[in-house]
Amino acid sequence: MGEIKSTLIAGAGSIGSMVAWQIDRALPGAVSILAGGDRLARYREGGFIVNGQRCDFPLTDVESAGESDLVIVACKNHHLPQVIRDLGRHVGRETLILSLLNGISSEEEIGRAFGAWRIPYAMIIGTDAGHEGNRTTFSKAGTIFFGDAENKEPYSPRVAAIADFLARAGVAHAVPANMLNRLWYKYMMNVGMNQVTAILRRPYRIFKEGTAVPEACELMDAAMREVIAIAAKEGIVLTDDDIKSVYATAQTLGDGGKTSMCQDVEAGRKTEVELFSGTLLELGKRHGVPLPVNAILYNLLRGIEKSY
Repeated sequence: MGEIKSTLIAGAGSIGSMVAWQIDRALPGAVSILAGGDRLARYREGGFIVNGQRCDFPLTDVESAGESDLVIVACKNHHLPQVIRDLGRHVGRETLILSLLNGISSEEEIGRAFGAWRIPYAMIIGTDAGHEGNRTTFSKAGTIFFGDAENKEPYSPRVAAIADFLARAGVAHAVPANMLNRLWYKYMMNVGMNQVTAILRRPYRIFKEGTAVPEACELMDAAMREVIAIAAKEGIVLTDDDIKSVYATAQTLGDGGKTSMCQDVEAGRKTEVELFSGTLLELGKRHGVPLPVNAILYNLLRGIEKSY
């Protein structure tokens, strides 16, 4: 597997724009943004504003033909089917794919379309990036965690190639020994933190030492413990230490920063509730495990969406 020299970003929201900005600073010309139709026209006219600076990243038309060494998918989960269609002409014989979507299912869905060998597990943790219009702001870029289900050195060729590229691009990354476990950890964090902040429409500070809201913390804990129960049924071990780690992560984020789901609710956009509590409730039915907290969170968020 050769050296990665070009990468294509599919989904230029908060995460996609931030990662593109990082890569472009270290490796000018190595990153482009996939777009089509009206979105392509808007990007050409207005560019991208990242932390107040205009960035005119190279653009790749979905209708054009061309292959990238690495595709980074950073769209919302409900946009993934369209993104997969848009990528049809841009995934070559040796193209690798990295999905930074929330949840625990995007790798499987992308793998069905293009081949599971292309896509290791991945997630991003510790970023407070926000996005509105063509503007992205962040104070913490976070870290991309990725790898095979289990990893030890020397890494598999695909993991080694992506790690080498991210190092050259100046993007913080890590390859955990048990990546599947860490993917479920991030999912647990999303189910608790994202859903509670979206319903309350409050920033990270409600979970931070000194400004924490006890009732919000209690609700987040309960939602996450239901994930722990389902993870155990799936052969994944999550513990109280992982819950403590969620609070430690929140402590590193800006007081006024907001989860992506909170931003969606405030902007009147579709949320990823089906990906979070929706997926968990389906797994609960499969395993015969009641999930009363997430059932309430699901109904509240669906009610919010329908009342826009």
